[in-house]
Amino acid sequence: MIEKIGNSFDKRAAHYDNPISAYLGERELRVIRPLVPPGSSVLDYGCGTGRSALDHASRGCSVTAYDPSPNMLSFAETKAKQIGMNIEFTSTPHQLIDRTWPVVTCIGVLDYYPDPKPLLCELNNYLEKTGRLIVTWPNALSPFGWLYFVFSRFTTPSTPRTPRFIRRAAKEVGLQISSLLYAFPGWGPFGHTVVVELRRSS
Repeated sequence: MIEKIGNSFDKRAAHYDNPISAYLGERELRVIRPLVPPGSSVLDYGCGTGRSALDHASRGCSVTAYDPSPNMLSFAETKAKQIGMNIEFTSTPHQLIDRTWPVVTCIGVLDYYPDPKPLLCELNNYLEKTGRLIVTWPNALSPFGWLYFVFSRFTTPSTPRTPRFIRRAAKEVGLQISSLLYAFPGWGPFGHTVVVELRRSS
């Protein structure tokens, strides 16, 4: 699955950054920032062209940025070099094995997985024992989420999810929701993006 997604985004890389994605991305980051303490060690899984990874680094975080698409990762690396950001970039999942982080972010990735549980399990493995995992999904309760679903059929199909679905999927892999927020607009239940902070179940 991850190889298929990586190949799809390889084809889209040159046109991925645009005014609409930048506008939506910034509104998501406004919600995500308070969940990522400045100076944290962070794994940004599925970093794409670097929006969240660069934002974390600009706040003093030590960032490892992974993406299965070499073309997307190349754009992210170029941006980081242009502004002098020191980020560890990789498109090789083997470089993540046996490593853990206090903060893992996975922004705009899980909605491309028909069954998100295997990826949630993998992300859980990258968490330190008391770490926090921040993920996003398009919101199935929002008309904006379904509009995104329709347009995604022309590129990489995305599936909106309800908070109830997210809570159930998290529980099945040993995670629990510690914070559930909305972006664009920033009030539930109609925000386009669900921003979820997860921790390991005690």
